[in-house]
Amino acid sequence: MEPLIYYPTFEPPNETWLKFALLYFENFKPIVPYNRRENLSDDFRRVIDKSDLVTLYSPGDIDGHHASLHAIEDVRRILEEPYGRSEMFKEINLARKWKDPKNWTFKIYKEKFSYNWVEFCQNHNIGINTQDGILLPEELAFIYMTYLAKEIAFSESAAIITDNNKFDAFTNFSRLSNPVTDRNLEFRKGIINLVLPRKLNEIPINKVIKFRRENRALIKAFNTELQSVQQKISEGYSEQDFIDRYNDVYSQITTEIAKFGIGITAIPFGMYALIKNPGALTQAYVKEVLGAMGFLIGGVFGLHKGLKDTATKRYCKKYITNLTRLQ
Repeated sequence: MEPLIYYPTFEPPNETWLKFALLYFENFKPIVPYNRRENLSDDFRRVIDKSDLVTLYSPGDIDGHHASLHAIEDVRRILEEPYGRSEMFKEINLARKWKDPKNWTFKIYKEKFSYNWVEFCQNHNIGINTQDGILLPEELAFIYMTYLAKEIAFSESAAIITDNNKFDAFTNFSRLSNPVTDRNLEFRKGIINLVLPRKLNEIPINKVIKFRRENRALIKAFNTELQSVQQKISEGYSEQDFIDRYNDVYSQITTEIAKFGIGITAIPFGMYALIKNPGALTQAYVKEVLGAMGFLIGGVFGLHKGLKDTATKRYCKKYITNLTRLQ
């Protein structure tokens, strides 16, 4: 699963979104200047301290400078032709709205932008400089933070993620979001919704944090298996299809063994030990067991890979099973 840069806020305001992230994200990085970390809530600090879900990213000067240049270019087009782009924000005239000081309610801290951005906004009367940042209209703040997240994602070889879908029309039109990443994350969320015994918003976050710690290796296997079906998702593969796939994670191995003309009843106990115990998957041990079954050396390596694949599938199945017990 690729790294994720979270925006536009320091932390997700929606606790349920954060709970889902605990259950299937490997990690995500909110954009939090180092000297603004005291603004984080106690609950979010608890997630940071008690799990490996969050890595705070403090933006550098170059991040803010590049984001400022990109945002200025885009906002200038909106101001020049407000009617053409206002519809993406469900407004009639964004320029008129932005010039009304009563709409300047969203703060971006000064560590996140360059002076070019402040100067541009003040010259066009769409924001006001403050002691620790700039106050902007909501849409304008979102536009800027999207470009900042995208700039950081480029340098970090990551994707951007947000829990704010209010301005999806803008991010889609501007090609700033990755629809494949969004679709895959929604697919993971759909699987979890199907198997959880109760609504996630009813489960205490401390219990979800504990569950993540106890199932960390299984989450990695879950994501690995989901990577293998990415193409299928775009072709209509459903969340239930994925769940059903793990009803029998050992069928692949028995199929491979059957290719050698050996009946299932002839498989020794050692082979079942291999299938059940991924920790035993050394090539020497695999070779020893398969040798006892009369396999040719050429078959050792194919089955060795199959056993490893099955171990990942087994961990994934176990994770899905454990999710059904989270309540």
